[in-house]
Amino acid sequence: MFGLGSVLIWARKDSSPVVVVAPSALAGAMARQAQSFEGISVWELAGSSIDAVAAEPLPDVPEIGLEATNHRALFESAGADVVDDFGRLVAEVRGLEIARADAITGQLEIGVGTADRELHGYVHSGTDPSEFLAKAADLARSIRSFGVPGHPLNRQGRQRWLRSAAFHDPTLLGVSNLEMVPPLGTRILQLGPEPAAAIDRSTNTLYVFVAGVDPEAVPVATDYRQRHNPAATVIVTTEQDRFPATEAIAEAVGIRMQTMPAPW
Repeated sequence: MFGLGSVLIWARKDSSPVVVVAPSALAGAMARQAQSFEGISVWELAGSSIDAVAAEPLPDVPEIGLEATNHRALFESAGADVVDDFGRLVAEVRGLEIARADAITGQLEIGVGTADRELHGYVHSGTDPSEFLAKAADLARSIRSFGVPGHPLNRQGRQRWLRSAAFHDPTLLGVSNLEMVPPLGTRILQLGPEPAAAIDRSTNTLYVFVAGVDPEAVPVATDYRQRHNPAATVIVTTEQDRFPATEAIAEAVGIRMQTMPAPW
């Protein structure tokens, strides 16, 4: 499924106005992102007609309730980062989710991936979760380490791994402290390609972390910018993943690129 970023890459060398005709499921979000770019208008394909579409607002970030935050100490005991993941509290090790707690009910699920979480629920229900959380954390660290051979758990979700590396050593970006921020909406895929973000509160600079070829990096960064209203927005990637097309589109909307060493 295409997004606005793919359109921008296709049209970047042509100064003519661009009209995007998008399916209903995408049109509202694309119209919101298009507000950051000159000469882009978005129309909705509804059946056999084409209609003007209003920009869809970003969804509000759900609050994390006490039942979920009660798991913070457990997550930290395994050496995991505690992350607000838009509707759930998540334990991450090097950007890999190893446990989650529902934002309202606090229901705890442990494991790397859906199958692992379900297996833990069936086999270890009612037992002390700390041992199993520690094992999941050790697994994540063993797989997501520099120089480890390719594995499904270290080839994917690298944008969150990159954010984790910067969070633990913000000097990689030339700052002293970073705060991870929630994703723009509910993540469907645990190891999906969506950029992740963090903020340096001392300078009100927003950092959006991207890995691999991601044509939607700049539109997504404009969404993060709209939500947090920072003084500056920076897309962070590795030198290997720095693409001129992305950089040119980012520069056109006042977003700069910065690289940092890959942790993999």
